[in-house]
Amino acid sequence: MITPATLANAKAFLCWEVFDNLGIQLVPLRPAVAYYHPPQNNRHGIVLCYNPGAQDLSEALFLLFHEAGHARQWTQLQAAGRGDYFAAMLDSDRGDEKTQFEQKAWECGRELLERFADREHLAASVLAQYDLYGRACLLSYRDSAHSGERPYAATTNSHSGHET
Repeated sequence: MITPATLANAKAFLCWEVFDNLGIQLVPLRPAVAYYHPPQNNRHGIVLCYNPGAQDLSEALFLLFHEAGHARQWTQLQAAGRGDYFAAMLDSDRGDEKTQFEQKAWECGRELLERFADREHLAASVLAQYDLYGRACLLSYRDSAHSGERPYAATTNSHSGHET
């Protein structure tokens, strides 16, 4: 179970040990949703809204590390001169390329979560739960026109805040 203290420790870990130019806001709000903002004035930003009444903040922790994965992804793409691609993918709605882009962010976030989980002595099941949650979120980016499935009803994507 992820507690508010663990969430605060994750914020400190990402801001002080992983990124030297990242600001994270933890906002008590329901339901959980997170946003990544590429650097402006040389600072990345993550806004994480979470339900303060929830007994388990796993979803919030997973979203936080996914968005931190986007920060790492942006840094890598920007260094390769592909910042425009990052911006285009962040604004893209769905499809195979968007799914691959988001999957990379989940993978980068997992690497960071592994380090944090080791430091905090979190249960190994946290990583398995992160993987399951990430796979479920990736389904929201599938292009239903190409898969032969019925299009999704208009819902809010829990980790991007965009309508799907």
